[in-house]
Amino acid sequence: MNQGRTFTALKYALGGFIFWAPTVLLHWLRGYRFSGFDVLSLTILLPTTTVLLFVLGRKVSGTIANRLSDVLFLLLGIWLLGPLMMSVGATFSGGGFSKPDSWQFVLIGTTLFPVFTFMMSAYDGTLGALLLTTAVLPFLPMLGSLFDRRRLRENAATTKSIPRAT
Repeated sequence: MNQGRTFTALKYALGGFIFWAPTVLLHWLRGYRFSGFDVLSLTILLPTTTVLLFVLGRKVSGTIANRLSDVLFLLLGIWLLGPLMMSVGATFSGGGFSKPDSWQFVLIGTTLFPVFTFMMSAYDGTLGALLLTTAVLPFLPMLGSLFDRRRLRENAATTKSIPRAT
């Protein structure tokens, strides 16, 4: 794996912060008043912001190739950072890092991230958002390829020279 590809993998893996940042912010703002409305908001907000920022990041960087590997690294970042970010969010309501031995819990949770992220998201109120994002993101490269092909076809049709009758 070359350095450019390694940087891309790290960039998308750290893109998991994009997914978890709104839930940490909402837990900070709401604290003990976290409710079902907040869960519904996160279920809509987290996948939407993740997809929009992923697409926007591709447009800004000028990346043309729609690779599934980029999406898989983004999903890996979301699932891998789950225990850490949910522990940070839980701190504002008396859990997470406000408890003793929280770093040990986060270390074990990160080591066993598929199970812990799934379980903790059920308690955190982000299970719906996590599952929806995991289900939708793998289809982005396919949709991007379809839009690119359509755009290329339209550009080719408009740039064809029309023969003139003499």
